[in-house]
Amino acid sequence: MGNESVRETEKKAISPINGVALGPGPGRPKGSKNKFTNLKDAFLEVFERLDGIDGLEAWAKGNKRNRAMFYQWLTKMLPTSISGDVKGDFTLTVKKVITNERPDE
Repeated sequence: MGNESVRETEKKAISPINGVALGPGPGRPKGSKNKFTNLKDAFLEVFERLDGIDGLEAWAKGNKRNRAMFYQWLTKMLPTSISGDVKGDFTLTVKKVITNERPDE
C-alpha cells in the first residue's frame, strides 16, 4: 500500500444542516482490485467446498426457516426486467402467489 496514488476530488458543497460534504466520493482508485468480485469468488469457492448444490439442497430442506431464506435469496437473484424483440403471437402469464406461512422462529 505504500506507493498507491490517491485521487484528489474537487471541493464539494457542504450541507448547511450537518456540515457533511454533498455528492459522491472519489470511487475506487484506478488499478485497485474490486473487493466485491473477490468476495463473490470466495463465497463460490466455499459453496463448492460445502458440497455445492447437494449441500445447499440439504440445508434448505433442513427446516421451514431455511427453506424460506432460500426462496428469499432466490427472488433477489431473479432478473427484475426482461426485454427483447418479439415477432409473432405469444402468451405471457404472470402469477403472484401470496401465502400466510411464516418460517419457524
